[in-house]
Amino acid sequence: MPKQITVAAIDVGSHDIIMKIATLKSGEPPKIVDEVQRTIPMGADTYTTGKISQFLLGQAIDVLKTFNKKMEEYGVNNVRAVATSAFREAGNQLFAVEQIRRHTGIDVKVLSNGMDLYYHQLALSETIPDFKSLIESNTLVLNIGSGSIQLTLFNEGKYINTQNLRLGSLRIRELLGDLERHSGDFSALMAEYISGVLNYYKSFGPKRTSYQNLVVLGGSSRYIMHVAGWSNEKREQIKRSDFSVFFDRLKNGGKTELALLSNVPSEQETLMLPACIVIDEVLQFTGTNQFYFSDVDLADGLLYEMAAELQNYRFQRDPDVTRLESATYLANRYRTDKKHSECVSELSLRLFDLTTKIHGLPKKSRAYLQIASILHNIGKYISMENDGIQSYHIIQSNEIIGFNEREMEIIALVACFHNGHVTANEPMLQRLTDEERLVVIKLIAYLALGNSLDAGHQQKLEILKTHIDGNKLELVVSADQDFTLELWNFNKHTALFTEMFGLQPVIKLRKSKTI
Repeated sequence: MPKQITVAAIDVGSHDIIMKIATLKSGEPPKIVDEVQRTIPMGADTYTTGKISQFLLGQAIDVLKTFNKKMEEYGVNNVRAVATSAFREAGNQLFAVEQIRRHTGIDVKVLSNGMDLYYHQLALSETIPDFKSLIESNTLVLNIGSGSIQLTLFNEGKYINTQNLRLGSLRIRELLGDLERHSGDFSALMAEYISGVLNYYKSFGPKRTSYQNLVVLGGSSRYIMHVAGWSNEKREQIKRSDFSVFFDRLKNGGKTELALLSNVPSEQETLMLPACIVIDEVLQFTGTNQFYFSDVDLADGLLYEMAAELQNYRFQRDPDVTRLESATYLANRYRTDKKHSECVSELSLRLFDLTTKIHGLPKKSRAYLQIASILHNIGKYISMENDGIQSYHIIQSNEIIGFNEREMEIIALVACFHNGHVTANEPMLQRLTDEERLVVIKLIAYLALGNSLDAGHQQKLEILKTHIDGNKLELVVSADQDFTLELWNFNKHTALFTEMFGLQPVIKLRKSKTI
């Protein structure tokens, strides 16, 4: 492993293109050595016309070419580039990404909203020193993007849930821009619009929640802090009264305020007001008297991920925990049998871990199996008879932090066919590549066995070890109760595993002392 490498993270955002260059040392967090930001409001096209114009795309390509020169100067070893909602929602996304690759050699990965949120949360948890203690009490994280905002709730050190609302600063400005000339109080008009959408969060979000902390990131935060004269170095909280004074000055738009804004790019000036209106509305319904402002962004999250993958940096808060908490929240929302889901997950993962040489799947597949196990019965909330397909639709209609759209498809399919009744020719699997289809079928085989071993939802069995005897895979288990039902059910769900791996699973009991 090299002692030090130089990497770059590029965020082709809806309003700005940001590149951060950092050095990575073994086991250490990234050290940023340079940062470049260029304003190109590509989201303005997407949010109004549904496509990125060739003009703005050309500007983005020119900017990325200059980034290439900067990376050459620093001798960058590894670069990762991503794009968010402006590309995600654009009808010409595929063409835009290909043009960037052809002209610059930079492969831009378009992030799902769940992955977008993942990188922001990763940056936040790694850069706020007291983040773990902060989220012990109800903490709401407001992430203001150009196209949308995310409201994420933490409590008792755990992730609770996230709601995504299309209230991004640039989107609001573009949507309401035509009304500005018809309104004597445009800021009041924006506040009315934003408040109306936020009412959905207040109506359907967590009930009877008392918010102790609010963290705000994105939304031109660094410019707002610069104009307001707030420092982020000490990471002190901003008093609501101080914010209100600044907000009033911004709304009034007096000459003094405009003079202060003179050092802020003109494109950023127009985004500060909608961002502050969002913050003000959130402050009102949370009732918090102060909040933290953070200037971390998506590029920071990318750098921390590279530090972990390339230089063995250990996260302050394991992202896998957040993924699991995200899935658990979704399962609880649809009132699944928590003990059964956890037991099926433990049994399936135990079998998966004991037979790595049999399935030969990569580590990430284990995460798919874990999440699918937690969510496999989620469809019963809608239909007891057709729960598999309902589970698929529910999972596909939601997002879990840290998984992209393709991974969510894999998880949804594994949960859908959790009983093991599937073939390689299943129509729903044909949208996958051959490699992906093989992963899905293998994981279904494991989930079907794990699910069958808790047929009565009584958590009777524990898998101790496995052993191959000829063409049989022996599962040595212990049980503290009669497990006739589980054994009968298990024998009905071994066919897919046998067909997939050429091994017949059988149960071998090692009696526990309690029997």
